[in-house]
Amino acid sequence: MNALKSLGKLVWGSKDNPEMFKLTSGVLYEVNPVAKVTRKCIFKDAELCIRRTDAEFQYQLVAQRVYEEDEDADELDDERAFLIGSELKFSPTLVDMAHGFKWVDSACDDGTLEYEYIVEDLSANKPTRDAFAVAVARCAWERKARRPYTQAADSDIKAAIAQAEDEQLEKMLNSVQINDADIDAAVAEVDSVVEVQPAPAVASATAATSTKRRAKRAPKAPKAPKWELPAEPKETPTGEVVVSILGELYMFDAHTAVFTQVSKEVALTVVETGKFTYWVNVASDDRNYVAQVIEPEMNAVFNHDHCSLIWNYFDTNGKA
Repeated sequence: MNALKSLGKLVWGSKDNPEMFKLTSGVLYEVNPVAKVTRKCIFKDAELCIRRTDAEFQYQLVAQRVYEEDEDADELDDERAFLIGSELKFSPTLVDMAHGFKWVDSACDDGTLEYEYIVEDLSANKPTRDAFAVAVARCAWERKARRPYTQAADSDIKAAIAQAEDEQLEKMLNSVQINDADIDAAVAEVDSVVEVQPAPAVASATAATSTKRRAKRAPKAPKAPKWELPAEPKETPTGEVVVSILGELYMFDAHTAVFTQVSKEVALTVVETGKFTYWVNVASDDRNYVAQVIEPEMNAVFNHDHCSLIWNYFDTNGKA
């Protein structure tokens, strides 16, 4: 907490200057997956800054065009301004090995319009970029809490940063809910292969058997799970790492309707292998569990309260 606040004294700027923190050189892009041109350059030379507004605890993220000496200024189209809040989903990005930031235009009705600011200034190194991301998170916290960031706990600022990354993962996995018909089909498939054990014979009630019944019974062996782990993926797709997190892995048992732990610690990684093509990989130190292309049939559901992700797994042959 002290580290965050001492950093803030360096980058929060003077109250007399509305621009609190600025990245001086970069390129602004507009990204719209549903448009004919999915990514286009808006400002080939731009600054990105955090700007105070006249309203208390409200700040703007402003991308402003930088003009060359012999270039005429266009006051009608020289900046893009966005109110900073959690809906901005501000997060770091990496495009063609160039670092920058991306965020959502909340004014867009369908939520598909995004912006990318790719940093070109070599002085904007990782500590500088991290400080800028923290500053944006503090602004989002102030707007939500209606209090100065100096009253925020370290965990509050970290949560604001993590939420944006979680929502980016949720957007890529974009799904509604687990289909009940798919669960019923999975139950029926398991039922068809589970061997039914015959019931034990009932002994007659005699004096001899009653004595045996009073004897101490041996403990029953635990029932083996009625499912088996899918075969280990033969290959793990590689590409640009979008998200990488640690967690626990569970598998759904359709008979007991509960999730059984498979591994106490795994790494889940989302990689971009091509244009709008993403894979989710799950592995531990001992085994690879999942290598699956992200598609609507996964029916993935992300729960922010429990920090959990549930999805349907399909192997390379399309078997659930």
